[in-house]
Amino acid sequence: MSRNKKLILYGTMLLVGLLVFILEIFVFQKPDGILGLVICIASILMIFGSIIKLCILSPKFEDSFLTVLDIFFWLP
Repeated sequence: MSRNKKLILYGTMLLVGLLVFILEIFVFQKPDGILGLVICIASILMIFGSIIKLCILSPKFEDSFLTVLDIFFWLP
């Protein structure tokens, strides 16, 4: 598989993981039972896995991701 196709695949995985997590937490209000827990954990793992793979594949994504982390955790 080419590098561009991998970038598209992992970018799509990131968006799907974020969408599922946001829908589950904010729209459905609370994940109930074991099914909610499994869906929540699966979406979090999908998000982290795709971020790691995107950082490995694309230096441009890695720089922007690290910049966002610096902004979030900046202390005056």
